[in-house]
Amino acid sequence: MSVTNLVSVQQDMIRYGMTIYYGLGIVGNFFNCIMFTRPTYRHTPSSIYFLFLSIFAVIYLTWAMIPLFHSLNNIDPQIQFLFYCKIRLYFGHILGQCIRFVVVFACIDRYIVTQTNVHIRSLSSVSMALKNVFFAFLVLCIIAIHMPILMDIRNGICGMFGLYKLIYAIYQISLVGILPPTLMIVFSILTMRSLQQRHGRRIRARQRDRYLMRMLTAEVLVNIFTSIPYSVNLVYGAITYYITDKSVVQQEIEAFISFVTQFLGYLISVAPFYLFISISKPFRNEFINLMFKCIHQRTRRHLRVVPTIEQPQQQQHTMTH
Repeated sequence: MSVTNLVSVQQDMIRYGMTIYYGLGIVGNFFNCIMFTRPTYRHTPSSIYFLFLSIFAVIYLTWAMIPLFHSLNNIDPQIQFLFYCKIRLYFGHILGQCIRFVVVFACIDRYIVTQTNVHIRSLSSVSMALKNVFFAFLVLCIIAIHMPILMDIRNGICGMFGLYKLIYAIYQISLVGILPPTLMIVFSILTMRSLQQRHGRRIRARQRDRYLMRMLTAEVLVNIFTSIPYSVNLVYGAITYYITDKSVVQQEIEAFISFVTQFLGYLISVAPFYLFISISKPFRNEFINLMFKCIHQRTRRHLRVVPTIEQPQQQQHTMTH
């Protein structure tokens, strides 16, 4: 029995907060997929990365949240079946990392585009973007293979135990909390410096490129904001793992903080569309025009159907006269 009300607060956050998360994430990433496959964007490598970011985000949200919703009123299957325990966390981790490293590749691509060397700029292409995403997915699957091997179920908990918990925390802080944000920051700074040099030479970047850079910068900030608290909490949990005299209140507080850091982590797969539409004026205008076009086509299609239904009635009325 819980001592604090944090357990019920956590369940309410899953029931209501994550439901909103899931709905906004699925809708927003669906719109992203439509936008980044349109002719305006689909020939730009950065847009390809944003497209795969949205695809991975949809899969990640579904893979991670549907079991949480199920566990509200049912027994969590990951504490019953060891295979599911291993696979669920393994693929959830890979999908989350794919989202982060797709953003890293987008940062690298923006830097490559700003270079004056033709051979370096040739590395920025749609085909190269597709290869990078596929390669990253394979490498991340291999790097994280230790998770399904060493994870276990103990005392009704699916997770890492013993020395592996400390090793996993170091792995997470390195691969989630340090490496992706560092690469994003480094290549963003290099890109800005390169853009300043080009501006000094009176070479103006295209407007679309500037807005893509803004969209990417916003995504980088969200990644940094969400990854660091989660990794720090993992380190804290590993360091205090062998402390056995924790009170029930302390255990519930630590479990709630761990949940909140995971809750924040889902922002990387929910926020992109809403960041893009609020920051990029061309993206926002094209999305609005697309929506109006869809509504207009639907209205015209409806108006074409109505006369064909009424025409026989009009003919019958003419014959009676």
